[in-house]
Amino acid sequence: MTRATFRSHRLEETDTGHYTELLYDDGTNDEVLVCAAHGGQVEPWTAEQAIDLTARLPNASCWACLGYDDERNSFELWHPPSSDVSPDEYPLLGEIADRGFETVVSFHGLGDDRVLVGGATDRETKRRVSRRLSRCLSAPVEPVSSGPCAGVSPDNFVNWLARDGAGGLQLEQSRAVRDDEREAVVAALADLRTAGVL
Repeated sequence: MTRATFRSHRLEETDTGHYTELLYDDGTNDEVLVCAAHGGQVEPWTAEQAIDLTARLPNASCWACLGYDDERNSFELWHPPSSDVSPDEYPLLGEIADRGFETVVSFHGLGDDRVLVGGATDRETKRRVSRRLSRCLSAPVEPVSSGPCAGVSPDNFVNWLARDGAGGLQLEQSRAVRDDEREAVVAALADLRTAGVL
């Protein structure tokens, strides 16, 4: 078994900040990929959630991007839509783009006070994840298959990274959930993976 390594690549730099791509991978794993394309100050705590979930799972890789700027708005600087994320612009993503992961989970931030369970994975998986998260979170949780935050586009990286076009799971979370209940989210997803739901 090849040992996983952690690597980073600086994508962009400003006078007061930077945007960095990270990859934790062993070069062969195709079971689980956990993502956070908008980490750092862009959508706070999402990268930490991705790293934490990866650490809890056997045979998991992690891809994330983190943006920080002391003077300008990191969200405005470094928040490409998920359907615009391409291996052409993200070299470390390019290394895993054709692998076809069995399970792909992507953490995101949401402006309103709820949690949306989306992505192009099947509806039953989204319902089961939603029910489990509803039991441990104070915010309302709902499965979504349409709308601007549903994450169902085949161009969304969470979907094309999944094996045979099966689609991944996109989790949109309010700031309150990311601030105060992020560990509960990670624990619930780890349990669901162990139970074979993800």
